[in-house]
Amino acid sequence: YDSVHWENSDRAGWTEHSRRLDFFGLPSRCTIRIYTLDGDLVDTVDHPSGEAMATASSEPWNLISRDIQAIVSGVYLFSVEYDNGDVQVGKFVVIK
Repeated sequence: YDSVHWENSDRAGWTEHSRRLDFFGLPSRCTIRIYTLDGDLVDTVDHPSGEAMATASSEPWNLISRDIQAIVSGVYLFSVEYDNGDVQVGKFVVIK
């Protein structure tokens, strides 16, 4: 099966640091925390981060942990904490 390729050739130049996930529908200021299913903190993202790609209601995350490691495939939990203390939670799946 020498001719079978599983990697999409359009993504051949991608590195772990060029992947991202966007959080949408955010308030003007909030803190996003990403956790493993075991409850371990993966990363914290402050919105707005000041990145050029961020808009008033969205924030990108590069799928890199706070320990500067690429995250693995799996289910992750996240919380969005508003300035007034309200918290919303959700989950997402990463498939590599």
